[in-house]
Amino acid sequence: MIIGGDEMQSFVQKVYYSAEPFLKKSHFHDCHEVVLVLKGQVQICVNEASYTAGRGDIILFSRYENHSIVVLSEEYERYVLHIDPGIVNGESPVYSLLSDRPIGFCNVISTLPQLDNMESVFKRLVEERDSHNKLTNEMQQLTVMQLLILIYRCMPTGFAGRYDDVVVGIKRQFENHYSQPYTLAELSKQYNISPSALSHRFRAATGMSVMEYLLSCRMASAKRMLAGTQMGIGEIVERGGFSD
Repeated sequence: MIIGGDEMQSFVQKVYYSAEPFLKKSHFHDCHEVVLVLKGQVQICVNEASYTAGRGDIILFSRYENHSIVVLSEEYERYVLHIDPGIVNGESPVYSLLSDRPIGFCNVISTLPQLDNMESVFKRLVEERDSHNKLTNEMQQLTVMQLLILIYRCMPTGFAGRYDDVVVGIKRQFENHYSQPYTLAELSKQYNISPSALSHRFRAATGMSVMEYLLSCRMASAKRMLAGTQMGIGEIVERGGFSD
């Protein structure tokens, strides 16, 4: 059973409850994904890491993380939320949960003590989406912020999400203008910071090097164009900013 699973072009791209079992091969979404496991057990593979998630666990996938999900139990009930990636431009540290992957970050967070609150927030997101009330998008933003705060409070104390204006500026620049040529030296000069300091700050916040993040933006754009347009490989390579 799926409730409220239709696409919508808004802050919340998709939100639904489902009890349908499935096997998802490695894939990615051009959005941030949050999954709340209500019942059952699943195995999650993200890049080279593997986790097991069960009741009360929140699973986070960023826009650029390839992942696969294998259900390990007969039953698997969950809520799924897809969030527009434009949200990462916000200055609150809770947004770092969606896009930043510092060293030691775990994509599965135990929120069992907060499960009732978590489930309540997801229910309100589904109800708000189906209500067709005025300012639905704004209400969804507030509700998602509440969800992220609840998740943030369940994070291990070692997770220090914070707003770094240089890192956010470069990420926004890459995401909006990924086809442009960039070098670390030019970016360092643009943001008035040494190349070594820029590399350290960027990796500390995102878990990637500056150029690895740019490549992720270009790969996401190429996948989107391959799936949603009739453009040939050559044109996609050119538009994506790839050198070959």
